[in-house]
Amino acid sequence: MSKVRLEIKNMLQSSIDKTNVNKEEHNYKIDSIVNLDLIKSLTDDKEITDMLISKTSSLINLQIKNALSLGEIFTSVFEKLSKSGSKYDGLYEKWLQLNGINKKTALRYRKRYELYLLVKNKESIAIMPQKYIDILYSEEDKTKYINNINNGATCEEIVNLLKDKTEISKIEEYSNTTDFDFKNYSTLFVDFNRKIETLKEKEKIELQKYLEKINKILNK
Repeated sequence: MSKVRLEIKNMLQSSIDKTNVNKEEHNYKIDSIVNLDLIKSLTDDKEITDMLISKTSSLINLQIKNALSLGEIFTSVFEKLSKSGSKYDGLYEKWLQLNGINKKTALRYRKRYELYLLVKNKESIAIMPQKYIDILYSEEDKTKYINNINNGATCEEIVNLLKDKTEISKIEEYSNTTDFDFKNYSTLFVDFNRKIETLKEKEKIELQKYLEKINKILNK
């Protein structure tokens, strides 16, 4: 085994050992992740319901802890190689390939773990949906959100802030490039039934999805 691969192997084993020793023994609340009412609706048997909720909690907590453990491993290897000079250029990607790990997947784990290290209220980051982890991680002013979390903001509160920000951003971006000339769409529903009949099944399903959105907007 080459010296470089031996160093990588030792580094990875060190990360795994550290993870096993320092893993935080904590069970995260799952009611903000899973709709427990849906589980309760599966059966009237309370014993079975309690068992299903308990096992769901165990399953989700295992997934959360594994995600953080993987994030710790990927971050440790990435930072070690990044700080070790040009002789290791490209080695991180090769190491990921060797282990059958997609680079984007590893990055998602790293993002969560790196944000997890920055906050006192670990649960907010641990249970946050990945798309909001991605948004938060890329925010130029993410320090503001980190401070909010450290001051007691819940995962749901941070997600709502990020939702508002992204929705406002989309509206502003659209407003800057559109003059809202709806006259172009005035004939859209002329001979509507005939037009629908010419569509493929997949296109009909997609059209229905957008029509439902349009209907909600117009009938607020």
